[in-house]
Amino acid sequence: MFNKNAKNLFVEQLRKVLEMPANDLAGTESELCYAAGMVSYALLCGDITHSEATLMHSRISSVRSNCVARLCRDQRMAAA
Repeated sequence: MFNKNAKNLFVEQLRKVLEMPANDLAGTESELCYAAGMVSYALLCGDITHSEATLMHSRISSVRSNCVARLCRDQRMAAA
């Protein structure tokens, strides 16, 4: 598993994305890519297993889906 500092940074990246405005696509994607890069690097170094990496990538995808859902909701509200 990630060491304590890396795990805190990973969680912070995901939290930061959830707090960003839904229409800040460049900001959210850059933060999510940073988190995905951390996971890939940890997997490459052997710090995490493949199944742990898959779970972490699932968390990243979940946060991305949440951002898309918020953006769609905002668009529907604006159109109504």
